[in-house]
Amino acid sequence: MTNKATVLIIDDSLVNLIFLQGILTKHSFNVISANNGERGLQLAQQTLPDIILLDIIMPGWDGYETCRRFKQNKKLSNIPILFLSALGELKSKVKALQVGGVDYVSKPFQEPELLARLETHLELAYLRKNLECEVANQTKKIKLLFDALQLSYERAQQTSNLKTEFLRKISHEFLTPMNIVVGMTDILIEDTELTKEQQHYAKTISKASKQLNAILTNMLNFAQQFKSEIKQVITEFQVHEIIDSLLKEFSPIAKSKSLQIYTDIEKSLLYMPLRGDKQGIYNVLNKFLDNAIKFTENGKILIHVKFEKQLMLFEISDTGIGIPPKQKDHLFEIFSQVDNSSTRPYDGMGMGLAVAKMLTENMGGEIHMKSVLSQGSCFWIKVPLEIVR
Repeated sequence: MTNKATVLIIDDSLVNLIFLQGILTKHSFNVISANNGERGLQLAQQTLPDIILLDIIMPGWDGYETCRRFKQNKKLSNIPILFLSALGELKSKVKALQVGGVDYVSKPFQEPELLARLETHLELAYLRKNLECEVANQTKKIKLLFDALQLSYERAQQTSNLKTEFLRKISHEFLTPMNIVVGMTDILIEDTELTKEQQHYAKTISKASKQLNAILTNMLNFAQQFKSEIKQVITEFQVHEIIDSLLKEFSPIAKSKSLQIYTDIEKSLLYMPLRGDKQGIYNVLNKFLDNAIKFTENGKILIHVKFEKQLMLFEISDTGIGIPPKQKDHLFEIFSQVDNSSTRPYDGMGMGLAVAKMLTENMGGEIHMKSVLSQGSCFWIKVPLEIVR
């Protein structure tokens, strides 16, 4: 590695220059020399030596000043500089290192010592240069990988946005005709004379259309949440309005399964004027109650409402099949279902609870659950509501 290495000697003594040049040439170094600092700086800029031997006591720039000039030059600053001097006191050696020298060899020097120090610092300079090149190469590779990752992320984000927008639009477009199907089927059942067979068909259509309507609503809510389009609609309301609507919708369904829905609401809350996202609360409780009826074959369902630590607690518990422990941690994730098999007896896409979580958090609330397998489940939310004075 030191073969053909170029050494620049800067010394005002012609005797020292000839002596050093003879030693280094004998050991296969390329040697250039200068008798003062300014000339040495000029030669270095032209030839870029691998290492510099620098005397301290010289006319014009002394060795310290010459070293400073080299270190100020961006092109030359990494070239190792070894000081050669008869100044043996400690402060001279310390100053030489402070201005940027890598070593200090006292005159008169020994040839083996000088050569050993040259070899060492050339090796260190070589390793440093290779390390810097390797770091630069790795940095370049990392930047290329980062750019590729960024591009991949942007493309994935664009794809995700397109999918979400498609989901939002198609859900919105489907909801309009589905609402008409639901409404007209209800009118057909309630206001039209039908035979028992026709009643059966109409009710089957009504049930299926409401299920599909709920799925589309979940899809729309999910897409809107990801596009940050879900907005709270703050209105004044009373708790009984939400509970009455839930009972009106779900009591007939519960009755068809011989289930009874009970309520336990603090009397002071029933008609208390409140301000908050009434529709958001209703939508969450709707999903809780729908699941409670779906997964309960025997027993009862309880709707419980109370104030707890400045938050309104809405809780729905059942005596249904319960939830396996391994499923609890993923229950509020999108498309999560207790039973994912193709032969599962319960319908649904596993979006209801994920949407309920989104809606609750959008209101600044909390959502929780507890369940015991084969004994039942309890779902509840705590949401901040303003009491209207």
